[in-house]
Amino acid sequence: MEKQIVFFSKEQQLSLPIEKIEKIIQWQQPIPIPETSSFVLGVIEHNKHVLPVIDLNARLYGTETVQHKEMKIIVVQWNDEFLGLSVESIKGIVDFGSTQFEWMDNEVTVEKNYIEKFIKTESGIVIQLNIDSLFEGNIMLDKLLRALETAKSDEEKTEVDIPINSEPVDETCQSK
Repeated sequence: MEKQIVFFSKEQQLSLPIEKIEKIIQWQQPIPIPETSSFVLGVIEHNKHVLPVIDLNARLYGTETVQHKEMKIIVVQWNDEFLGLSVESIKGIVDFGSTQFEWMDNEVTVEKNYIEKFIKTESGIVIQLNIDSLFEGNIMLDKLLRALETAKSDEEKTEVDIPINSEPVDETCQSK
């Protein structure tokens, strides 16, 4: 059995292995970032860090997700960094048996290396995504993550504890 988070994007059931997911959080409107890939919605604050949020519909299908109350953000690990994936809704955690998986060897059928495999279920086919390949080669996203990492390390370097002196400061200048 293999545990996966099953969710919806463009009304299609998609999944990710549970070990690739840090957590699922409520939707919050990201702050837009200029001059990034069209599928990057912006950033939000998550666990005291800046988290880029990706519109999965825009990345996979080229159309923006229509915002609604069921939307969630799946926090995943990609290239030693965390990303938020905006999805339409979450179906849940599902255990899939090995007989449900089908790999496609035909390159004509599956050109995209981010499709790991297909999972046959009673309610239809679930596409398991390979998060490591989903954004592979995206220079804009790499630059954004590097910029955020640099900003985070600069912030850690500049944090200084300033002792607070309980004695009043004499602001008068006396010249002799």
